[in-house]
Amino acid sequence: MPSVTPVPLETGAAVPGAARGAVPAALPPNEPARLAALSRYGVLDTPAEQAFDDITNIAAALCNAPIALISLIDKDRQWFKSNVGMAGTAETERSVAFCAHAILQPDGILEVPDALDDPRFATNPLVLGESNIRFYAGAPLVSPDGLPLGTLCVMDRVPRHLSEREHNALASLARQVVAQLELRHLVADLSLQSTTDVLTGAWNRRAFDQRLAAEWNRHTRAQSPLGLLMIDVDHFKQFNDRHGHQAGDVALAQVVRVAQQPLRSIDFLARFGGEELVVILPDAELSGAMEAAERVRAAVENAQWPVDRLTVSVGATSERPAAGGDPHSLVARADRALYQAKASGRNRVQAFERWI
Repeated sequence: MPSVTPVPLETGAAVPGAARGAVPAALPPNEPARLAALSRYGVLDTPAEQAFDDITNIAAALCNAPIALISLIDKDRQWFKSNVGMAGTAETERSVAFCAHAILQPDGILEVPDALDDPRFATNPLVLGESNIRFYAGAPLVSPDGLPLGTLCVMDRVPRHLSEREHNALASLARQVVAQLELRHLVADLSLQSTTDVLTGAWNRRAFDQRLAAEWNRHTRAQSPLGLLMIDVDHFKQFNDRHGHQAGDVALAQVVRVAQQPLRSIDFLARFGGEELVVILPDAELSGAMEAAERVRAAVENAQWPVDRLTVSVGATSERPAAGGDPHSLVARADRALYQAKASGRNRVQAFERWI
């Protein structure tokens, strides 16, 4: 009957702020890298997902256990991505987490036949309190680069052992949890790539359309003003003709970086197409949109350019969205203002005033 003999209590740095009676696990030697890997998955504090709940339900059934958890070990807490049998508990302090001990031996399942007989857990509040945990088995969730993120664990309120079948099933299901995390991460990456401009790193037209629709709806409900800027790099074709398209690509990426700097964190800059950029300005009246436009124009004009000086023309507009309105009316107004800015000599800011 396979099991892992309890490992002697690890020495080393322990998690601060241990709960009363808990014996906190040491921090793994690769803790910074481990936390960075966990952060990259972007799964902490996300809603329940059926794919993960299915795995914990199967683990509970196969191991005949009343409790099964997908536990991720964060800096100071363990957080449950999926939870069977501990309703109402989303997380605990890391110091009481059995799983914090399990990740110290990521190459096998940590099995605790009777927590009262193990010095690491005998005084743990999860053992002595209402949870009354006596048995624990945790299979580490190990990322492809060998970093333990947490565990798939099962627990019971009576002492017991895993059978060989249960042991193998738990290990297999833990690998499936990691596969789901990898798939989730891949989907997120593909989604980001599909909404990001490869050349400049800015959001692309698809991302802009999605964000504009969302902001229009939000501002319609709030009856607050929504501003928009259309930005065009002046005489960019001539720049490309003089210096080549490779230099033009580098310069356009720099324009994006320079234009982003004077904007607020809530503003949304995207590449609209070619050498045109667009900026959504939440809660911005026309005066605020004009101020933002001037900051962008001045930042580009005063930037240090490695090849040749560049400037931009900017059209600005703002309106209070109304139910049933078309968010692209903002784009049309800003584009009209941009046309007027270019017709008036370029390197300037123009507010939308009228169509004719």
